[in-house]
Amino acid sequence: MVTKRTLDIKKTLEKKMEPIDVYLMYCALKAHFGKGDYDYVTYEGKTKIKRESFYKRKDRGFFVRVARKYKNENDIKNYFVSNFIKTKNGYIANFSDENYESWTLKRQGFFDLFEVEMKPLVEAFENLFIVEGGQHPKLMREFLGSRVSLETLIILDKLVEYDDNWNKSMDDDIVWKDLRELKNNYERFLTIDVEKYRIRLLKLIEESK
Repeated sequence: MVTKRTLDIKKTLEKKMEPIDVYLMYCALKAHFGKGDYDYVTYEGKTKIKRESFYKRKDRGFFVRVARKYKNENDIKNYFVSNFIKTKNGYIANFSDENYESWTLKRQGFFDLFEVEMKPLVEAFENLFIVEGGQHPKLMREFLGSRVSLETLIILDKLVEYDDNWNKSMDDDIVWKDLRELKNNYERFLTIDVEKYRIRLLKLIEESK
């Protein structure tokens, strides 16, 4: 049975956005990925930004282009999220369709990508999370070296909960602070089947023995 709430959600996802609303969404997501404590999901994208501020911007054409190119609210939100994780400061000159397309492809095949990224690391799995000698843990170095994705960091935190320990051990590490903020902000937009990844990870560990 299709409920009214289901239909309302479907309508929201399919709703075409006007450039001014695209701009307001951008402002909300910029606040979410910024240094403050604003949460886009909690506040449902609502901010105190005035609609008329749109007309004072010289880059209105960017928001017009995004509104024309992407079909609905959900696509536009994903476009912005995929670019904010690349450009945290929200400088739209660095936003690109390529970032969004790459993110979309990765998301579609991420379960397989998780296996590819983790397979070389599972033999010494516990060592990935050790913080010692003032050095970044191996898992973090793998991410900084672009060998492990941000999504894998998030999934592993769901599975083994390393975040609190790292935060205690690296409380004055600027690189970790920035990464932790990005990781936690991005996680709000992900739906993760934790058990599915747990089973896959345990199988990889068992196969490595």
